[in-house]
Amino acid sequence: MKKSTLVFVMMFIFMGFSMAQNIENYESLKMNLMAAGDNGSLTVVPNPDPTGANTSTNVAKFVRGKGDPWGGFYATLPTAINTTANKYVHVKVWKPRITPVKFKLENPNTSDLSPINPQTLVNAWEELVYDVTPATGTEYVKIVFMPDFEDPVTLTEYITMYFDDLYINNDPTVGSAPVQVMENFETIPMNIMLGGAEDLSSFSLAPNPDKSGINLSDYVAKFHRDKDGVAWGGFYSATTVDVTTNKYMHVKIWKPRISPIVFKIEGGAAGTVEHPASNPQTTTGSWVDYVFDFSDKTGTYPTIVFMPDFELPLALTEDIDIYFDDIILNNDPNPATPPEQIIAVDMNPAGIVAGDKVFMSGAIGGIHGTWEEPGKNLNNEMLDPDGDGIYKITMHLADGLIAFKFFKGTGWGTGDPAPGGDRTFTFNGSIYLIYTWGVQGHVVSAPEISLAGKILMYPNPVSNELFISSNTEVSSVTITSMLGKVVGTYNFSNTGNQTISTASLSTGMYFVTFVDRYGKRQTQKLIKN
Repeated sequence: MKKSTLVFVMMFIFMGFSMAQNIENYESLKMNLMAAGDNGSLTVVPNPDPTGANTSTNVAKFVRGKGDPWGGFYATLPTAINTTANKYVHVKVWKPRITPVKFKLENPNTSDLSPINPQTLVNAWEELVYDVTPATGTEYVKIVFMPDFEDPVTLTEYITMYFDDLYINNDPTVGSAPVQVMENFETIPMNIMLGGAEDLSSFSLAPNPDKSGINLSDYVAKFHRDKDGVAWGGFYSATTVDVTTNKYMHVKIWKPRISPIVFKIEGGAAGTVEHPASNPQTTTGSWVDYVFDFSDKTGTYPTIVFMPDFELPLALTEDIDIYFDDIILNNDPNPATPPEQIIAVDMNPAGIVAGDKVFMSGAIGGIHGTWEEPGKNLNNEMLDPDGDGIYKITMHLADGLIAFKFFKGTGWGTGDPAPGGDRTFTFNGSIYLIYTWGVQGHVVSAPEISLAGKILMYPNPVSNELFISSNTEVSSVTITSMLGKVVGTYNFSNTGNQTISTASLSTGMYFVTFVDRYGKRQTQKLIKN
């Protein structure tokens, strides 16, 4: 059961809002590693033993160090669990030894729970069930799982264990159907298209090899492309899409070479519809959002086909690896560009003085890491350039619910005392947030006004000079390439006419983002001749 396939979500884009069909993003619950000791780790891997109680494709792998008893993970759920109607949490485990397995729905008043059917098997899948009746009537967004709670720890070497299918229902019976899936680590079926016995191409779920630009995801799909494969190497999937309203298929791709990219939809009123990317590939070794235009069709299609390297004839001399992510159908023809989130915290209530350091840490990802100790990652330092006590940080975060916290100084003992513990916010594109140290809640600073019609740039297409005319105060202008790289930033302080030299820009499409003095944004497309 795929928990997120074909879920309709709101996707913020620079040019406005659209309803999008999230076909696959290859992500799993963000698992924050706890005290595993000696470089323990949590990853998503192919099921090493698809037998017995668990024949699924992907599972979580926990490498357990010789550290503290509470080795495991905690996570912030995208959808809260309400235990009024559902009182049993299920999880499948595969372990090399028998030890206590603890689970917790966390708030200040809850405690660790043991399964009602303790572990009896080793080196085999077993489903454990937890009775969460003591938590009845409360919504929980944070879970904690400790699959090897030995106290004291007696390990002399690392061990590896696996777990899967974490869900809640109102039935303590092993194997009963889920009501709410917290995580099952599965993706849509990718049926690989091969050319024969000599074609050893494969698909797998893999860590993102390049968390930058438009893709900060933890996990992506990896296509190992055999040099003896076929031109149409790729996959097909029985996944229904509807191109009646949403006409543009988006896929983020990372490729080591330039070649055609093709997407097909099959089985609808028009039969098979095949299109190349409307923004042809021009670069290698970076993430690009490729768009496939199905605006000439309507209706539902029950099968999708993706061919990310359609070279005919195939001329590879060695195997290559291609990565892709975020297969989304929406009504926006523009490739995605990195969102920008400005997060500020008023530190004046904390008695801040000159020279004090302020950091932000959380389940952020990318260059900011996952709950890195304050002071250890300089990408997480917040700055106060004007000395007013309000510290800011600019990030480029993927959409989704993120938990975080502010810290005055280095180390974990300096955290924000705001009620409720970790702060959470569901990011969806660009935004400006302001918090106050020790105070719950936040403010979105941008006023409810639009820049539409207030800024004019010309000529477009442009050659050597871009003219900007505005009747509002533009504080900055940023030019971004199709690959999400900032190629120019300009600061202004007045209304009227401005001129920007574009002579050094290469031929192609760019995005020009205007920011006014309130932080309100507008993005326009620019073509450079």
